[in-house]
Amino acid sequence: MKKPTRNQRLATIHVAKKSLGLDDDTYRDLLEQVTGERSAKHLNDDQLIKVLKHFEHLGFTKKDFGQKPDVASSKQNLINKIEAILADQKLHWNYAKGIAKKMFNKEALEFCSVNELYRIVAALEYKKKRVSHATQFNQQTS
Repeated sequence: MKKPTRNQRLATIHVAKKSLGLDDDTYRDLLEQVTGERSAKHLNDDQLIKVLKHFEHLGFTKKDFGQKPDVASSKQNLINKIEAILADQKLHWNYAKGIAKKMFNKEALEFCSVNELYRIVAALEYKKKRVSHATQFNQQTS
């Protein structure tokens, strides 16, 4: 298994923040307490690991989101973006594979072109906005 990338660790930290129900001030206070920094973007790899271990101590467990596709380097940034969006929305890799199948009749993300991967990112972003608006609407009407 490959060592997680910086972006994967950052994505996991943000999933943990949401999973543990931390508001922004509490999250930043926790970061500062653990690392001396108030933003995860300023953390080095050792500090990111330290924060993740602290979140595990608080009860966070990373769910299995499936296997990340192994793609050419020209597609890697798009796959990383898809991974971050999936993690943020707590979705499995199979969700993105389903989009590839439905939109492009491709059985796996590895078979998608760069343009198709861009369109999958757009579809995931659209879903994120749609869910966000629905949540806001439900909060306003209740």
